[in-house]
Amino acid sequence: MFNKIVIIEPVYISESGLAELKKYCNALEVYDTAPQSEEQIIERIKDADCVLAALNTGISKNVLDNCPNIRFIQLCCSYYGPRYCKTDIEYAVSKGIKFASLTDYGDNGVIECAIASVINLQHGIGGKKWHRDAHDLTSLKVGVLGLGDVGKKVANAFRSFGAKVYYYSKTRKPQLESELTYLPLDELLSTVDVLTIHLNRDVCLIGGDKLEKFGNGKILINSSIGRCYELESLKKWLSGENNYYVCDKLSLNDDYNLLNYDNVIYVDHGCGVTVEALERASDQIVSYIKSNC
Repeated sequence: MFNKIVIIEPVYISESGLAELKKYCNALEVYDTAPQSEEQIIERIKDADCVLAALNTGISKNVLDNCPNIRFIQLCCSYYGPRYCKTDIEYAVSKGIKFASLTDYGDNGVIECAIASVINLQHGIGGKKWHRDAHDLTSLKVGVLGLGDVGKKVANAFRSFGAKVYYYSKTRKPQLESELTYLPLDELLSTVDVLTIHLNRDVCLIGGDKLEKFGNGKILINSSIGRCYELESLKKWLSGENNYYVCDKLSLNDDYNLLNYDNVIYVDHGCGVTVEALERASDQIVSYIKSNC
């Protein structure tokens, strides 16, 4: 049993999930705004032994040193390693603090949005049509940039429709190359018709002349969190002939001027943010709290 659980900012958990958390603590404190400073973070969690945080708020070494009661941190988001996390997990672990993060909860929505956006453009559904004639996906060459869990699932989904799928990853995956074809990044860009991006937070691989190599008459789908592109390069590419850019609320990165382009297709929520994803995330959070209290 935890003495006090503090949810430091708005996190991805349902009302029923919040009710479940009360079973595993003497007190539950929930904040509906993000803290604006380290001092405010410390004030909120100074007497907590369990903290729930999301993507935007980091729990630093200084915060941990000033909050000695913490014994468990629940990240209500995915964790891709210390480089991409605002919370100092390595220092927390060195102090004997346990942590957990979420996995796979929003993957279905990301996959569905990637497939749906291409099918809609192929057939002119929604008023935008990629080519004069309708096409199915069997003649399509799809490139997947970043072959983590989501990238692999997106690749398999396109393959199930008959598309030819290529990939680039900093870590090559030879065990998957009976089904997917590896290409160096520049060659991938010049080969594929559709590029779907699934990179870790703020990893920029689409900068400089990369979109020039990608060329025109293409579809670019951005499912990354953070800016994986150089803004001016993207704007220049959007001015090319018959190019389409698909992004959601998370991958837009507050670059709202992109929405002035007719060839930008915008999903006004995170593609992975669905009712079902919320339930999956909530179930994971409750399970981790229960097993660590």
